[in-house]
Amino acid sequence: MRTEIIAAAGIVAAAVIGVRAMDAREMAADPVGAEALTVRAASVTPAVSASWGEEVRITASQDRQYYVDADVNRRTARFLIDTGASYVALRDSDARNAGIYTSYTDYTYPVHTANGETKAAFVTIDEIEIDGLRIEGVKAFILKDEQLSVNLLGMSFLSRLESVEARKGELVLRG
Repeated sequence: MRTEIIAAAGIVAAAVIGVRAMDAREMAADPVGAEALTVRAASVTPAVSASWGEEVRITASQDRQYYVDADVNRRTARFLIDTGASYVALRDSDARNAGIYTSYTDYTYPVHTANGETKAAFVTIDEIEIDGLRIEGVKAFILKDEQLSVNLLGMSFLSRLESVEARKGELVLRG
């Protein structure tokens, strides 16, 4: 389990580095991007939702990334949707705003970011909701604000939806 979490921390770190390293010229050079990407959940716990079958559509931003405001324990936070991140990665300030408190001793999982090596805390978030699509018990890493420029909505949330599909500049989340 510890090895799995350390490996996941490495994936989160790679995603953080990748997001920070990309600029608009690099994205413009890749006309296909994520438009053909489809991720389907296999046998995982389904989303807990008052509106199963609900569909949320998110338009790509100018940098061709998908950003969304999601409620973390009923408190709004901004996320970059990142199918390359195994887990949700949450900034410490947004975690505290959502009632998730960590102490210095919780930061025991080593991760590498664009700012160098740091430690992250591994937690379970009670719930994350996007326009009626609600997932409970989401595994996540908490990183200090200076180590993570934007929250990442990774596969620990996305894989529990019915499907995630990106096409023609739009991301479709189905519950």
